[in-house]
Amino acid sequence: MTQSKPPVDDPLETAFAAARQAPPPLPDGLLARVLVDAAAHVPVTERQPFWKQVVGALGGWPAMAGLAMTACVGVWAGGVLTDDLMTALSPVDAAGLDLGAGLGAFDLLLVDG
Repeated sequence: MTQSKPPVDDPLETAFAAARQAPPPLPDGLLARVLVDAAAHVPVTERQPFWKQVVGALGGWPAMAGLAMTACVGVWAGGVLTDDLMTALSPVDAAGLDLGAGLGAFDLLLVDG
């Protein structure tokens, strides 16, 4: 179905065409007040330092405390768990489980079963 054009002598269409040609003038200062109000509602985002972005990405300070504690326990376990301690705690003969040099106390942890 096609639309037909309105008749040229339609008074309502003539009034709309005249209104489209000349927009109403704004009162004095209205545009300035609207722009000031709009600027007041725009959120201001500040660029955060890199370390704050990293801490936020990892879950905040509680998560960072957990990661630091885990790192401390890992360093402690690596320093304290010597071959002598692992041999004393292990019921398995440590001489038969030597997997290589340089693994320290963790060579017993690599044995399956």
